[in-house]
Formats: sequence, C-alpha cells, structure tokens
Amino acid sequence: MSCAYAIIISSMRIRIRAFATIREAIGTGQTDLEMPDDTDVEGLIKLLTQKFGEQFSRLVLAGEGKLAPYVKFLVNGREIDYLDGMRTKLKNMDEVAIIPPVAGG
Repeated sequence: MSCAYAIIISSMRIRIRAFATIREAIGTGQTDLEMPDDTDVEGLIKLLTQKFGEQFSRLVLAGEGKLAPYVKFLVNGREIDYLDGMRTKLKNMDEVAIIPPVAGG
C-alpha cells in the first residue's frame, strides 16, 4: 500500500520599501517578496541577506544578529521598537520600510 503526502506551505506577500543606501544595496526602492507565514522581522532580514547579499546585512546589522541602532524598520508605518522588535510577526500584505540614517547639511 502506498501513501502520498502533500506538504502545503502557506506563504504571504510582503512589500519592502527601501531608502537611501538600503535602496542602493538592493537595487530598487520597492519590491514584493513571498515568504512563509509566521515570518518575523529577524527572518525577513535573513531572507533579504540571502537575496541581496552581505552588503545588505552590513548596512542593517550591528553584529551578533542585532539591528544597527541607527537603522529603522517600520511595519505598516510603526517602528518595530514599539512593537515586538526583531520578533515582530509579519502578516500578508504588510509593508516594511527600511530607513537608514540620513545626513544633510
């Protein structure tokens, strides 16, 4: 007797908006990504590092998986510092803005 198993992996779509040096690192100001349900910001950063390389990681992480203090991640317009930090869960159709420091004169 043979059995067939179907593995169903549920996924969601997230819109990434990138600014300044982050935009340069990923080559666009906006992109949509498909990722597994229950992905958090930390998982998103890992996925973005895999997709866009170490340059992206160097811009947003301060070592040991910690977010660089000067980079802001906003989920639907709210800073993750006021949500659940790197553990903030993402939902289908969320918009994540990644904002590096901006200097001017």
